[in-house]
Amino acid sequence: MSNNSQKIFIDSSILVEFKKQTRTDLLMALLANPRIELVISHTILSEYTYHLLAIEGQKSPRSIKESCSITDILLRDNPFSLFSIFSLAPTSKEITGVFLEMMSKYNLLPNDALILADCKLNKIDLLASYDVKDFTKACEQESIKLISSVIDLPLI
Repeated sequence: MSNNSQKIFIDSSILVEFKKQTRTDLLMALLANPRIELVISHTILSEYTYHLLAIEGQKSPRSIKESCSITDILLRDNPFSLFSIFSLAPTSKEITGVFLEMMSKYNLLPNDALILADCKLNKIDLLASYDVKDFTKACEQESIKLISSVIDLPLI
């Protein structure tokens, strides 16, 4: 991606709703803009794939694991091509302290705190997520713009 691109961190909620075909407009708008670099993290890889197992297997991921069906699901719907669209945020040693600070400061669950820590450490000031309730206060305090609809998109 060029130096002129704007980075937007993509939360798994955007990918899950896209997969379920319940809310597709925001991701489609983001994908249509070549000046936007879409970024995910290892946390997003895990969260999305966990939900993918439930969506495709039509039961809990634990049940899918117990029935040894993970391979079948990944053969049927391998998320690699979806993941390849995104840049992967690098992780540094500093994430541990920042992540724990975010959990404590904003009463966040671990994965949400990891997402904010990734944004902060990678200087990404735009976060696309449908989990508005979880992120609103923390994003405001950390000067990260929360994008939950096409209307929220900055002019890039």
